[in-house]
Amino acid sequence: MERTHLVDLGFIFTFPAILLLVYQLPHAVRESLVFDYTDPTVVTAFTSSFVHLESGHLLTNVFLYLVVVPTLYLLGIASGNRRRFYIFVSTVLVAFPPVLSYLNLAIIRSSVTLGASGVVMGLVGCLPLTLADYLESRFGIGPVRTFAPMLFLTSLGLVSVLSVQSVVPENSTVLFMTAGLVLAVFLAVLLYAISAYEQADDILSKLRSSADATGYFELSVAAVFLFVTVLFVAFPVDPTTESGVVNLYEHFVGYSLGFIASFTTVEVLNQFGR
Repeated sequence: MERTHLVDLGFIFTFPAILLLVYQLPHAVRESLVFDYTDPTVVTAFTSSFVHLESGHLLTNVFLYLVVVPTLYLLGIASGNRRRFYIFVSTVLVAFPPVLSYLNLAIIRSSVTLGASGVVMGLVGCLPLTLADYLESRFGIGPVRTFAPMLFLTSLGLVSVLSVQSVVPENSTVLFMTAGLVLAVFLAVLLYAISAYEQADDILSKLRSSADATGYFELSVAAVFLFVTVLFVAFPVDPTTESGVVNLYEHFVGYSLGFIASFTTVEVLNQFGR
């Protein structure tokens, strides 16, 4: 297992420190940095992810970041993949803010987007791959190419069920599309489960033996618990809040892009033997 360095801690805490510093700016300045769908700019597309107008919104995103990223870090160094951790997190923090802002324009409405929740969900999207890599490297449970997509698709099933409860019942089109997504996810998970069926006995024996690996087993359980809990927080049954509506669309896009980007990066690196 690799050692933790001070530079790693500095890297992890830089983003929340920036969020807290931006929050100290005058309210009017922060409002000018918000991405407005009716008047989008390149600058606000990037800055809006760092802006929070209410302390509760800020603290929620900082808290989620501080449980997700350290978990990614611990899984990464335990798997001997500190470099991948840096690549994943750097990519999400730098590239995702403008991408998520402009993808919000796909849904035409007079509104704004702000806050780091979409970026945090991008980091959550790295968890299925990082966890699958950890399970294979530490307990021999794999392969990653099967388990990472299966974890991601299973989580999409959960997200789909949660989202069904959040849409207006009268909106039959949305309900029909969401039900179709649930069915598609179920079929995809079934296909991956069938591919892993031949290894079922081997996987169960490895799971039993992994319980004796003090520390490593607890980390995997904590990571799975965190993974599921964050999804319930990010996709609440009732998305309305005192200050507005939770942007479930951005959460979903951020989470999906996080997995796609991390999985694709690893596949490309593997092709080049890195």
